[in-house]
Amino acid sequence: MIVRRAPEVLILEDDPGQRAALVEAVRDLFLSPVGTRTPDEALVELERRRPVLALVDLDMSLALGARHEVEEVLRALYRTRGGCCTLVYSVWADDLLERKRVERVHPLAAFLSKRDGPEALRQRVRRMLGVRFGDLALRRGVVFHEPSRRSFGHRVAVSLLLGAAAGHEVVVDEVEARAARRLGAWLAAAGSSVRVVDYGRRRYGLCLAGGGLSASRIA
Repeated sequence: MIVRRAPEVLILEDDPGQRAALVEAVRDLFLSPVGTRTPDEALVELERRRPVLALVDLDMSLALGARHEVEEVLRALYRTRGGCCTLVYSVWADDLLERKRVERVHPLAAFLSKRDGPEALRQRVRRMLGVRFGDLALRRGVVFHEPSRRSFGHRVAVSLLLGAAAGHEVVVDEVEARAARRLGAWLAAAGSSVRVVDYGRRRYGLCLAGGGLSASRIA
């Protein structure tokens, strides 16, 4: 029997109590949390792992002795982990200058203010990880085709569904590109209304059938 690993969520939070709460919330969503307390640890984990979501705190006042900055983690997420949706949370998340600073490093990052409280963050994560697109839904860490009740458990499928819900493409490596093409074949066999689109240069996305694919090719 093949045991599938749950898709991973990277958590960068220097406060132990808040980190533990996020780890618990991610586990409740049947995903695998990877908790880190400093940018140094987060960068090491990004070398080893392919998370589908990153939760990044901007304030690292408790990360004493760290050699790297949060901006370096955000840059790595954007440049080398295009399949990872990123949620930045901070007491300054509503500040326009702070957002512009983050967006210069990671243009696709989403924001949430810590002033809204920990429950707002947990609810936001639940919404991000409970997305739907066409006849697909993310359930218990796998992509679920509702009409056929079939599921596709590869993390690339999760990344593509999260990307479609957020309105952006996903950059993958060669191994992940093969998984994206397998997903395309699986969707076609299941009779899904969703298609995998190959935009070239290892950029993939999801769209609804008939949704203007003339400039791209279907995987």
